[in-house]
Amino acid sequence: MRRLFIVDDEPFILEGLSTVIDWEEFGITVSGKAASGPEAFEALRHTGADILMTDIMMPEMSGLELIGKLKPLFPDMKYIVLSGYNEFEYVKEGMRLGIENYLLKPVNIKELTETVASTVQKLENADRQAFVRQSELDILRDNVMNRWVTGKIDPTELKTRLQLLDIPADNPFYAVATIKLVASGDGGSPEGDAGSAAGLREPEDGNEAYRVSRALADGAAGNVCCFRDLDGDVILIFTGPAPEAGQAEALALLDRIRQQLRKPGIQALITLGSAESGYLGVSQSYDHAKRLQEYFLTNAGDDIIRYDRMAAADAKAGSAAVDLLEYEQLLLAKDKRAVYAYIDKLFADLQSMETVSPAHIHNCAVDLILCTKQVVRDNKLNHELATSGYKQLFTALFKAHTIGQLVAHVKFIVGSAIDYLSVEEDEFSPVVKQVLRHIETRYAEELSLKTLAQSLNIHPFYLGQLFQKETGKSFSDYVNSFRIKKAQKLLKTTAMKTSDISRHIGYLEPGYFYKQFKKYTGVSPTEYRSGRS
Repeated sequence: MRRLFIVDDEPFILEGLSTVIDWEEFGITVSGKAASGPEAFEALRHTGADILMTDIMMPEMSGLELIGKLKPLFPDMKYIVLSGYNEFEYVKEGMRLGIENYLLKPVNIKELTETVASTVQKLENADRQAFVRQSELDILRDNVMNRWVTGKIDPTELKTRLQLLDIPADNPFYAVATIKLVASGDGGSPEGDAGSAAGLREPEDGNEAYRVSRALADGAAGNVCCFRDLDGDVILIFTGPAPEAGQAEALALLDRIRQQLRKPGIQALITLGSAESGYLGVSQSYDHAKRLQEYFLTNAGDDIIRYDRMAAADAKAGSAAVDLLEYEQLLLAKDKRAVYAYIDKLFADLQSMETVSPAHIHNCAVDLILCTKQVVRDNKLNHELATSGYKQLFTALFKAHTIGQLVAHVKFIVGSAIDYLSVEEDEFSPVVKQVLRHIETRYAEELSLKTLAQSLNIHPFYLGQLFQKETGKSFSDYVNSFRIKKAQKLLKTTAMKTSDISRHIGYLEPGYFYKQFKKYTGVSPTEYRSGRS
């Protein structure tokens, strides 16, 4: 919300201006009021505001003097001047100071409304230009980062890109961390209700983890790159000249991030991959970190899950990890008998080991289920296994008292997946499925058909036609409709402010959200919440 500060030495006018129009409709909140220039300056000198509406003729300090003192501190602040006198000298001085309009008292509501709308539009245009500039840089940077961690960039090209981004390519220490927020639908209990389908899920606002992580990473002393991968997870790449010091600094920063993200019902799931001796090892560290990410089910608290400790624990147990490459090949071959035989042999071998721990057996089962989920998601995006919450998959697993019960649960999930993978027919083409998944997981961000088309190596016009043909809606209409449905749910189920919901679902400006909501539902957000829909 834009912040408006009102200054007038007449109490009746000061109070009236606070309610004379529906400020929220313009994405504005009245952040403060003052009855004199000095009082206003003291209130604004540290926090500022987006718009200042001030009377001119006031004792001690005139409105124009107030603007003159604030302008060096807040050059982007907009000013609307009120006066009971149509004095040309005041107008001329106001124009010199860059005021938006000079309104005569009594204020004409129509002229005030038009002035406010014009002022907000100028602020939006300025924000949009700054956002586009930063977004273009971030898109370029994130593209390089994603190709780096997934190993999909030529080493020579990568080295050149890293030099352009001022990222060292000759350090002896590189490590990758992943961060995501998970919300507990049962109040944070890892056990919960076995019959509940809510379980652990990603919270609506996945952007908070990125905002906090990016701010702390940018302020860190060492080299830390922060971005979001294609799954929407926050990724941090650490590098430094000394491996031990680099590892310690990485853990210290991750702990600060965890502390800032911690709140009731929300858990920051943080993993740290293997330490690598060269920049080409980043993709391996990333792979380790992503795999560790799912082990929160075996993690008693909210500790940072570290590859070095997990690997050491496995080595101490004297057991090898699951050969996921072989398992994945068996899954894709859709040979249920062969997959079941592999699962039986794996757990029989584990049971025969004297030093294996129950946690390691659980971890192997988790590996199999997660690999199955990933294979289904890569091939059949609309299958329930690809989108189901983790608690749905693992509640029975962690209630198993014998290996027999555990194996039966794994086979049930795997058998269902193989049955579905055997079905050839699909509702949408692979390209449109990727677009739909992007909307469903990234709707809170700025979505552009052009940007998506570039990432898919397709012409935007063709992608738009294909999307509308298969979904029956244009891209923009589908996105707006999806966001408004999210807003309706939040309005009915939470006490969040309209402005917060607007940001939650991807609209930077509450005023624009207000118009879109009314367009799709026929009522305002306030009317919908009160039941007048």
